[in-house]
Formats: sequence, structure tokens, C-alpha cells
Amino acid sequence: MPLVTSLINLLFCNAFFLIALGVLVLFMARKRSVAFAVLKRNFLGYFANPTGYVFLCIFVLLTSMAAFWPHEFFANNVASLDQLNKWFVYIMLFFIPAITMSIWAEERRQGTDELLLTLPADDFDVVVGKYFAAVAIFTVSLLFSQFATFVVLAQLSMGELDVGLFFTNYLGYWFIGLAMIAIGMVASFLTNNLTVGFILGALFNAPLVFAGKANVISASREASRRIAEFGLGSQFENFSRGVVSIASLAFFVLLAVFGVYLCMVLVGRRHWSGGRNANAMFFHFFTRILALAGIVVGGSLLLRNNDFFRLDASEGQVSSLSKTTLKMLKELGNEKPIEVDAFISSEVPENLVSTRFDLISTLREFESKAQFYKVKLKVRINDSIEPKTDDEQMAKDQFGIEPRMMISRERGVMSEQPVLLGAAFRSGLEKVVVPFFEPGIPVEYELIRSLNTVSRPVRKKLGVLKTDANLMGGNFNPMQPQSSDSSPLVTELKKQYDVVEVDPSRPIDPGIYKAILAVQPSSLGPDEMVNFTDAVKAGVPTCIFEDPMPFLTRMPGTGEPKQAGGPMAMFGGGGNQPKGDMRPLWKTLGIEIPGEPNFTGGIDPDICWQRYNPYPILEKLQQTTNEWVFVSPSTSEGDNSFNPESEVTKGLKEVLMLYPSVVQPIKDSGLKITTLLQTGADSGRIAHRNLNRGSMTRRELQLAEGETRGHQALAVLVEGTKSEPSADNKETSEKKEDGDKKDAEPTKDATNPVRAVYVTDADCLASAFFDIRSQAENMDSINFRFQNVTFVLNIIDFLAEELDYPAVRRHVPRYPTLRKIEQESELFQVAAADKRKEFIDSFSAQEQAAENAKNKALKDLEDKVRELEKNGRTDPKQREKVIAEAQNFQVKQMLEERKLTVTMATLKKERDKNIALAEGEADKAVKKIQNFYKFWAVVLPSVPPLLIGIVVFVSRRLREREGISKSRLK
Repeated sequence: MPLVTSLINLLFCNAFFLIALGVLVLFMARKRSVAFAVLKRNFLGYFANPTGYVFLCIFVLLTSMAAFWPHEFFANNVASLDQLNKWFVYIMLFFIPAITMSIWAEERRQGTDELLLTLPADDFDVVVGKYFAAVAIFTVSLLFSQFATFVVLAQLSMGELDVGLFFTNYLGYWFIGLAMIAIGMVASFLTNNLTVGFILGALFNAPLVFAGKANVISASREASRRIAEFGLGSQFENFSRGVVSIASLAFFVLLAVFGVYLCMVLVGRRHWSGGRNANAMFFHFFTRILALAGIVVGGSLLLRNNDFFRLDASEGQVSSLSKTTLKMLKELGNEKPIEVDAFISSEVPENLVSTRFDLISTLREFESKAQFYKVKLKVRINDSIEPKTDDEQMAKDQFGIEPRMMISRERGVMSEQPVLLGAAFRSGLEKVVVPFFEPGIPVEYELIRSLNTVSRPVRKKLGVLKTDANLMGGNFNPMQPQSSDSSPLVTELKKQYDVVEVDPSRPIDPGIYKAILAVQPSSLGPDEMVNFTDAVKAGVPTCIFEDPMPFLTRMPGTGEPKQAGGPMAMFGGGGNQPKGDMRPLWKTLGIEIPGEPNFTGGIDPDICWQRYNPYPILEKLQQTTNEWVFVSPSTSEGDNSFNPESEVTKGLKEVLMLYPSVVQPIKDSGLKITTLLQTGADSGRIAHRNLNRGSMTRRELQLAEGETRGHQALAVLVEGTKSEPSADNKETSEKKEDGDKKDAEPTKDATNPVRAVYVTDADCLASAFFDIRSQAENMDSINFRFQNVTFVLNIIDFLAEELDYPAVRRHVPRYPTLRKIEQESELFQVAAADKRKEFIDSFSAQEQAAENAKNKALKDLEDKVRELEKNGRTDPKQREKVIAEAQNFQVKQMLEERKLTVTMATLKKERDKNIALAEGEADKAVKKIQNFYKFWAVVLPSVPPLLIGIVVFVSRRLREREGISKSRLK
């Protein structure tokens, strides 16, 4: 069970940590017995007093509230301690002084300080003993908090918790406590008043806590950043990402050593204060303290700039760079410096939380590894940008990075939120700007691609074939050829390649392009098809997307006639244009597409179907069919849906293809045909002529689909040398087929190696999938997992011999989500979708009924007018009556149209109101679930320490009453 496994992993981590501490305490007991005695006395004294449990209870309550009470915890939907990480140092500003205020002040108040100072031990034993006692008290408190938050997160994530990240967060909390306890002890050594000790402890630690807010008091951006580097929050940042860093460890340890040494000076001043050399000794120790402070600052800066040891302890490796990325980073060299400026909003919607975390984390890793590899990389991260501030304006003015309005749903209310999530990369005169990091693109890939591109003097040239898909014009509709915006795919490719349009009306030079992207080549003319086929024969790496029945794109299918072009097309003139024959291209590739000949002389490919839909709610929102082919390992016998050996498909999980065809290899073609995508076993083919998407019922469609035919190939890789019989040997070959066994084998005409990928659907690269990836719109709460864009980019990079990028794209950090909340929320969302469909169907039925009523009311009058018109042709006296009735019909028609408009507006308003109410009820139900878990997540963790405190209080009272007569107890 995942929950048990997570618990065992956490217990193992805690056991290892506690054993290390136990060894240290054991060593102290053997070598420093006085220090151990002081530690034992203070530790047991703290937990023998009920007051200690009160503070412990408050600490657990505050940490639970900080972790689970903020609305962002459920909105972000990530099973992590992100919210607690924001507030922990502020909680410590209250809790640490509560521990340290009595360390020495209580000794002075009770007069036991003299007893301690006269023990046969030096000042080091006394100070270290008290310090480790406070650390032990804090460690116990932290374990209570850790267990409480773990139980809640493990329950909400159903055991799928990143224990490594969770434990590293608490390890960071522990090191924060080490430093703050040492500073708080200084305050206690300065006074004998507990209240003053508490206040001074908070004041002394406040600069370290609030250093991250230095921009409030400093106008200099650089000065604010330098000050923030010495804040507890900044140094804890590595731990918050699951990284154990030598730089962060050194900072907290050096700070703790500085505080402990300062306490030793304060305790030891009794030896020289008031003596003849008091002033000299004061300056002597003051110089020592300054020197130690310099060591703390200098050592922290040195290790921060040379952070050679970094261990990503998270199970999901959320803060590690892949080996391929490290190799590419190392190859950047140190000849030209590269500057990176990132601009990140302080608050982002739920779907961008992981992306924001990845961006900050990965930039930190790039900066650290660049120092190790001696790469001249300077990273500036502005991650606390608020709307309409100077930082936002600077991003716009200098780099053209502007906030994007993101739609988000919070507490049942849809709202727009401006979000900055971009970065600029500069090296010399080269500049690459990523205006927005889309949540569907791995941040690591986007960063290394931009760094690699900006450091390259020349980019590889990628050709885009000019077809009716019109990718370079950004419009799939040939009726609008003047569109100038490129498609999202081309925009994406321009970040990496020099993208140019390839004109197929003339021969294509095979030596110019590193690869060619051809979408719907069947729309080419006869001469254009010949030129394109010749380029494929010549060995130009080619990516072909051919769609038999476009669904999301406006272009003719494989067997459909080519639409008229030119100015006359807008007015219905020009006629259909001739299309090239796809069969020679298929033969060149050694493949065939099953289908039937059509009346134009071409082929209508069969359409592939598959019985599998991973999104049942999608059927309630749209009329999906089996021809929506979800390629996934979860299909029936779908383990090899994606070729695990190919760099194109390795690591993919889900691709959606709409009305694709099927590809089959030709026997004895001499080419190597590798299947990249295929359906599951429960799939088959339906003839193009039998598929009428608009009028067939689901039952009729299933009958037309026929029996299953097993796995169907949807995309293939073609490699090798195409060998065909020469013209001179054609006759010999024919004789051999007739049975002349004595003739020799026909000679072969070798051509250049063919290298191409053929995909049986062009909808899979439509702009809709880019929209889903960016999640710019609310997708009805459906968490689509389509990797169409990654699939397409992998193909192009593979053909262009950019094999590093597919490997980097596969390295996607895994974040555990609140699965329990998701499952319970999904029930209400499905119910809301059912109601929505019900209201839409009811509206459609009422709309049809109103239309029929209107038509019926007009039919009799229309028939009467036609009868009068017929009679009026022979009887001139009827003409005036015909005109009057025609006018009456027009008035009646206008009244009925107006009546229908009013009726439909009322029905539509009622429909929208009902849909809004259904969605509101679902949101309220989800909110109720969240509030339920939030309440118990905050209340229950504080119960165990409270109960223990009550038991200690009662037992103490009973001990105090022992031996006292009953008369004195009255």
C-alpha cells in the first residue's frame, strides 16, 4: 500500500537522523559529562512542566494552520508543504524565543547560575549543554509537527507523497532552528527577565527573518538582492525544493557557531570584566566576534558561489537536471557570457503553480551547475513581482515580456489574473525571449533550448512545405490566404530553428534543409507532388502529416477535391483544382494506406476506430465517437502503443488522433518500417463512405465499424534505401513472375537513403492542442494529458538530428496531488456535467418545438398565398388580393420570427441559469469537502501534545499532594 510504504520511508529517514543525533549525544556523555548533565537537566525540566506542552501544542497548531488553512493549499492541488514553507520562519520568530528565553534568564532569576558556574567544568560545557538542550526540545516539537502534517498529506494524497521532499523540508526547518536558537540564547544571556528575554530573542532573530523583504527599505535592486541572500528564507530555499546543499548547510551551521561563541563570551566575561585589563579584553573579544562574523559572511558567499555538493533528495527528482541537460550545459563553454533575466509573478493560478516552482528551481540548478562547469552564466530571478509595479514595466520595456491574463476558478468564481512567467536570454548580440512558460512544456527543456539557441551563431534550417494547410500563414482555411500570423507550431519551431517556407512548384534542393515538415501533401498539384516526392527520394528527412478527414482543420482530406484558389474562389468561381497522386509517394515510402477509389480518381482512406476513452466526462460535454483515437498504454493490449525504443515516442503516455487513417508496410519494399504509434487490440477500420459524422446515431456508427481487426499502425518511421527494378529490366521481372525461374534477379537502382516519418492524422498538431497545453481557457475542469505537441516536436528534432531535446523533454518532474480531494470532487463535477447535458438537451428540444410551432403557424398562410398566386396568374382581379395576402404573410412571418427570438432568449436564459446553478452547487460541494479536511487537519494534530500536557499536569499535581494531610488541602 502506498500509505504504508510512505510511512516506512519516513520512519527510516527519521531513524537515520535520530541515530546520528544519538551518536553525538553519546559522544558528549562520554567526553563532556558536565555538558551532558546540563542537557539532561534542561530537557527533562522543560517537558516536566505543563507550560512546555502548551507551547508545543501552539507550535503544532500554528504549523498545521500555516500548511493547510490557506486557500492556496487546495487551489494549488499539490501534496507538499509549500504554504508552510512561506510561514515557517515567522512561526519560529514566536516559538524559538519561547524556548530560549528561560535558558539563562531563569537560572539567574532562581539564583542557580552561580551553582552552574562553580561546577568543575569550563564555560564551553555549560553553553553547549544548554544549547543542545534547546535543540533537543525543538527537535521533539518538530517531530510532533512532522508526524501531524505527514498524516494529513498522506491521507489527502492517498499515500502518493514525495517522502524525500517532505523530509528535506523538515530537515531545513531543523537547521533554521539551529541558527535561531543560537541567536535567541544570546538574548537570554543578556537579561534575567523572561519577558525581556522573549522580546530580545525575537528582535535579534527578526533581521534574519525579514531580510527577504529588504526591497521595502532599500531602493537599490542589487542591494536588496544581496541582503535577501543572508535571510533565513533565502537560505532555506534549497531545502524547500528537496535539495541538500553544502552552501545552505554551511550558512546555518556557521550562524549557529557564531551565536554559541557569542554566548560563551557573555558567560566568560565574569572572568575579566571589572579587572585592570577589562578594556583590552573587551576589544580582544570584540575583534574575535567581528572576525567570526566575517568568516560567517565570507564562508557563506564563497560556498554560495561554489556550491559543489547538491543532493536532490526528492523521490520525483523535482530539482535535478537530466544527464542530457548537464551535457548540453557543459558544452556551452565559457567563451561568451550568457545572462538570464526571469520575471515571475508572486501569485499564480493553480495550473501554473508547478510551472512556477519548476522555473525557479531549475534556474537555481542551472546557476549552480554553471559555476561547477565554469560556464559564464549569470541568472537574475525576480520572483515576487506584483501587478503594475516597476519590475513589471521593466520586463515589458526591456524584453517585451508582458503579463498574460489567465482564467482561473477560485472559490467557485471565474476570474482573470495577470501573470508574469517569462525570461530573456542574452549572449552578445543574440537574444531569445520566452514571453511565457507554458505549463505543458517542461521548463528544463525550454531553458536549455533557449540557452543553446542564444549561444549558437547559426541555427539549423527547417523547411515547411507550402500546402493548403498554410502553416506559415497560420490559417488552415484556404479561403483566407492573406492571413499573416504563423501557426502555433511554427511559432514554437522558430524558437530553435531557422524556419523557411518550401515552394514545391520548383525542384527542391536536398542540400538546403536539415528537415522538411509537410502537412497534407495531398493538397499539392500534380507537378508539385512530383517535386516533393523527388525530394523524399533524394533523402531529405521529411515529416509527413496526412489527414483523411480533417476535423479541427480546414483543408481538403486525402480523397477530397482540392478547393478553388485565387480571388475567384471567394465568389464561388474557379472550379476545383487538380490534385497530385499520393500513390507514388506512398510507394516511395514503402507503405500503403487502406481505402477505396473515389470518383475523382484518388483514394478515400479507411478511418481508424478504437473503443477506448479515458475521459468519460468528455462524452457528456461533446459527442465523441470511437474515431477519436486515444493512443495510450492503458488501452486493451496497449503496452506497445508507443514504441519504447524510438527517441520519438519513448516516454509518451497519451496522444489524441481524430479520424486518422491506417498505415501498412509494403512487403519486400527494401525499406525498414518502424511503427511509432498504434492502437490497442479493440480497434478496426471503417470505410470513408460509410462514415457520416453529422447524421449517424451511435448505434448506426457501431454497426458500420464492423468487427475488430487488432492493432492498427497510425505513425511509422521509414528508413533505408529504396530499391526498384530499372526500366531496362522491367520485362525480365515480368517474365520471372510468369514462372521463368531460370532468369537472374533483376538489377537494382540504388537511390539516396529515405528517412521520413508518416503520420495518418494532421489534426494532432492543430492549434487546439497548443491551447490545451497552455490551458489558457477553462477546459470544464478536465485535466487533459495529451502530448500531441511533444510528439510532433520529437519527430522534427529526431529528423533534424537534435536528439538531445527529446531526451530533455522526457525529464518531467512528478508532483503528487491531492488525489482524495480530486476523486471526491470529480463525483460532483460529473453530476454537474450530467445536469449541464440535460439542460442543453432540453433546450435543444424546446428550440426545435418552438421552430416547428412557428413553421406550422406559417404553413397554412403560405399555402393560401401560393394558391392565390396561382389563381392570380389567370384572374387579374385576384392580383390585389394576392399582394395583400403576401404582405400579410410577411407581417405574420416577422411576428413569428420575433416571437421565436423572444422565446429562444427566454429559454437560453433559463438554460444558462440552470447550468450556472448546477456548477455553483458542484463548487459549493467541493468547497465543503475542502473545509471538512481543512478543519480536521488543523484541529487534530494539536490534540496529542495537549493530552500529554494534561497527563503531565495531573500527575504533577498528584505528586505535589502526596504526604499532605487532608485538612491542609482544604
